[in-house]
Amino acid sequence: MARLFFLAVVCCLLLAGGCASRQGGDSGGGLSMSVPEEDTSPPLTASETAALNTTGQVDKNIPESAMADVTRQYKYFLRKGRPTMSASSKRAEQFLAYAKRVFRSRGMPEDLAYLAIVESGYRSEVRSPAGAAGAWQFMPYTGQKYGLNQDWWTDERLDPFKSTEAAADYLQKLYGDFGDWPTAVAAYNAGEGKIGRAKQGTGGRDFFEIKSRNHMLDDKAQLRDETKQYVPRYLAVTKIMRNLPQLGFDPIHPDNAPGVLRLTAKPGTDLAAVARACRMDMDEFSAFNRHHKRPMTDTSRTTYIYVPASRERAAQAFLSSPQCAPYAGWAPSTVASSADSWDKISRRCGVPVASLRAANPGNPYLKAGETVLVPRSVNMSAQAVAALDAKPAKGQAKAGKSGNEAASREPQGSSARVVAANDGPKHTLRADETLSSVARKYGVSVQDIQQCNGISDPHKVHAGAVLRIPAQGGGQGSGQSHGQAVAAVGRPVAAGPDGRLGKDRDKDKPAKAAKTSKTTYTVQANDTLWKIARTYNVSVDDLKRWNSVDEKNLRTGARLVVEQ
Repeated sequence: MARLFFLAVVCCLLLAGGCASRQGGDSGGGLSMSVPEEDTSPPLTASETAALNTTGQVDKNIPESAMADVTRQYKYFLRKGRPTMSASSKRAEQFLAYAKRVFRSRGMPEDLAYLAIVESGYRSEVRSPAGAAGAWQFMPYTGQKYGLNQDWWTDERLDPFKSTEAAADYLQKLYGDFGDWPTAVAAYNAGEGKIGRAKQGTGGRDFFEIKSRNHMLDDKAQLRDETKQYVPRYLAVTKIMRNLPQLGFDPIHPDNAPGVLRLTAKPGTDLAAVARACRMDMDEFSAFNRHHKRPMTDTSRTTYIYVPASRERAAQAFLSSPQCAPYAGWAPSTVASSADSWDKISRRCGVPVASLRAANPGNPYLKAGETVLVPRSVNMSAQAVAALDAKPAKGQAKAGKSGNEAASREPQGSSARVVAANDGPKHTLRADETLSSVARKYGVSVQDIQQCNGISDPHKVHAGAVLRIPAQGGGQGSGQSHGQAVAAVGRPVAAGPDGRLGKDRDKDKPAKAAKTSKTTYTVQANDTLWKIARTYNVSVDDLKRWNSVDEKNLRTGARLVVEQ
């Protein structure tokens, strides 16, 4: 049974993996099947022979001794491998015009565009078991070396256009190393180090001589069978692609393929919204933009997207609109506590759970250590989660004891305010609130709340903290409790210049309203109302009220009034 399982695994790898990448890994999805040494197929027809004998820049000087291998590969893809060859040629149609233009612009043979057929069948989504990815099957290190960014946001190896440019750079370098195209192609498959050592060990001038002398190398240095087939396979595919109609394949017309445009996208652009604006379903849009790994673009930098040329006007209109980048104020963040959840993050930042889940598809449950996308302002610390669970944050006195203990520690006769919280209400701090806004809501002072809850630094209290609100207080001789003041008026009462609430001790004279100072703030890139509110220790609601503004119409460069 174990032997049967082993044989099944080997067969699967031969069919699905096959061809090695230039760093020595297995590719996936290309013309990677092993062609039998023994050829039992019918002889070539006259038209097939004529096509085989056509040459270009890459295959013009193939030695006669190498033609047997090329012919065997050629016949295989005309016969048994014909369906695969046909599908690959049709898939390549939309990319070949661009690829050939890239190679021509560098003075390189345009037939090199057919190498991606061997690598992946021009399937930009393909990943190999060894880690190679994209139409040109770049391994991670080589991809980075040739300018293909790979991070949490993107994998540009999956961009068939940009990876073509990287492949041209790499092939040009290999040609400079070895001096001929078949050997450069072999190095693209096996790696320049492998081919360089084999060349030195055999004394061969090119791939064909190295292959014929492969027996001279030790087992480790010898070219693998896959590499020995790779160059003949590429040359055979090139001859077929140049003669598709003559060989009975459906003709392709790369120059008539629908145009694709590369457009600039702002940080945090909503890709699903771009698709809707272009009247494309998400699957169709994603097929053009497989390099994006998230539902939005990188929130820290400008990037790019692809759209069909026919949708350019709609795409440009949306990308220049204020609604295009709702995630600009978001950032990747690490989940610090296994007790955290989307509901708790929502309560800390005020963003609906549905929006958080939409930004993080495939993450129904959170676990400590994973990276998620959340608003930059949200506190993701374990202390913030504990506070939301009504557990005191580290270093903060336990609620229920802090107020009485603080009062009992006050020296008798002190001029400090004495506050009791036995009968006061409790308030859970929201993400858009500060101690200052809570104090105003209940008609008490910030100092009263700090003393009642044992808070030494008001700027270190996070969303989710449960605060006890003083039921009575006032400085010496105030003559009126905070609770009485609120009850008498039926709403929070503004504090007077001396910090007292309600009326002055002269009951016929109303208390003067507290003087306020106004500050003007200029909105910066990536600012949010929550971030600005925290900076000035005011509430988001106040900012909205003072400026008739909300998150949707907050603009970089706008000037906001802040009252303090």
